[in-house]
Amino acid sequence: MKRILTTLAAALLLLAFNASAQTFKAPSPEGWSRTSATQRQSEFPKVNSKGEYWFRFRAPETAKEVKINFAGKDFPAQKDAEGYWNVITTSPKVGFQLYSIIIDGVKYNDPGSEVVYCNGWAGYIEVPSPDDDYYLMRNVPHGEVREHYFYCDVEKSWRRAYVYTPADYETNHSKRYPVLYLQHGAGEMEQEWVHSGFAAIIADNMIAEGKIEPMIIVMNNDFVYRPGDTRGRLAMSPTYSENFEQMLIYEAIPDIDKSYRTIADPQHRAMAGLSMGGMLTNSVGLHHTDMFAYYGLFSGGTPVSQPDIIRKDIVKLVFETCGEQEYPDRIKADTEKLNAMGINAAYYVSPDTAHEWQTWRRSLHEFLPLLFR
Repeated sequence: MKRILTTLAAALLLLAFNASAQTFKAPSPEGWSRTSATQRQSEFPKVNSKGEYWFRFRAPETAKEVKINFAGKDFPAQKDAEGYWNVITTSPKVGFQLYSIIIDGVKYNDPGSEVVYCNGWAGYIEVPSPDDDYYLMRNVPHGEVREHYFYCDVEKSWRRAYVYTPADYETNHSKRYPVLYLQHGAGEMEQEWVHSGFAAIIADNMIAEGKIEPMIIVMNNDFVYRPGDTRGRLAMSPTYSENFEQMLIYEAIPDIDKSYRTIADPQHRAMAGLSMGGMLTNSVGLHHTDMFAYYGLFSGGTPVSQPDIIRKDIVKLVFETCGEQEYPDRIKADTEKLNAMGINAAYYVSPDTAHEWQTWRRSLHEFLPLLFR
């Protein structure tokens, strides 16, 4: 009898919860449209002219707590009469923002959204930013992004790089181009400077405006494993930095110079990266200042290591950048130190942003015009 009463009480509590959760009143469908990230077989998420986002999805009948985590903030969901869970909210931030469904403490991707790779595959929303139009698609000549494969002797396997070539690469066959080697962060892969950072669109727009030199952009994967290495989230094996160095300096760069019409000298070669990619720019790139004349450390975490080994006769720029909510005082102090040593350095602080893609899109936009001039 006690077990029956306990089961009955639990059932009544669940019914009461579901009854109270069925409070969502759907707004008029007029004025709502699918977002740019809504996958083609879904109608949700949606957005309206007020900048409100409407998420609608299923959850198990037994679900007790359902919410959306959107741009780093939780929003409780409400169940409608058809059994769908709903959230309508504005975004706490602009730009590229991740979101996930959380059901009783377990995180899920929304099947209605396209996904990108950011610490695993994740749904996202592209929130318009009135102050940032340089990464929007425009009616200008567009370059190409290629999947470029090369054999890596360090790993004893084939690797993939993403390579952006500018719009005139296929029509001006006599022209050679400078190269930017652009690295991702610990949470991404080689494609995310294109998918999440919009690097190709930014370059297309700025080349069309005459603000930057046409260039090739090479995006390699940060993670390089020798046979037998432990493959952890950050791949911090004892030879991690050495692995990357061997791959980039002695394999990837010669392969790109052989495969593309590059200008293969340090004055026409740059290296930059975000977060862990910035750290690699610091720990690997700046130890090869006979190879690169331009460096960009985007939220790279640490001051420039061993500035005394920098070849001042070759290096034209060390550029440091971060979000205003990160460590602007640190990069400012580091820039002043480098300039005092006779090394040309500059910095940029992204307003009202933290360790996020809006910071790094802005950083790339500020960095590109400084290259190859």
